[in-house]
Amino acid sequence: MNHPPADSIITADEKNQLDPAWVAQQLEQAKWFSNSTGGSNCVEVAFLDNGLVATRDSLNTHNPPQLYSDDEWIAFIDGAKNGRFDRKTATTP
Repeated sequence: MNHPPADSIITADEKNQLDPAWVAQQLEQAKWFSNSTGGSNCVEVAFLDNGLVATRDSLNTHNPPQLYSDDEWIAFIDGAKNGRFDRKTATTP
């Protein structure tokens, strides 16, 4: 896949076939967000064209970000909201 059509939403399968130059351009133009309250250990998120979402470590912005399709991102956010990723307290039998 080269450049996706402007009005299409990229699927999980398609994201791995994107033109690396297009992805690089998207990441260069990305506006990164975090939930930082002044600390330095944050996950940053950028919403790219065609429904892609990128995440990166705010302390290691030189490392390649992780890319997620719209459906993958929605599934992750829903899981977080529903407590799927909450830290569980270990219990001893």
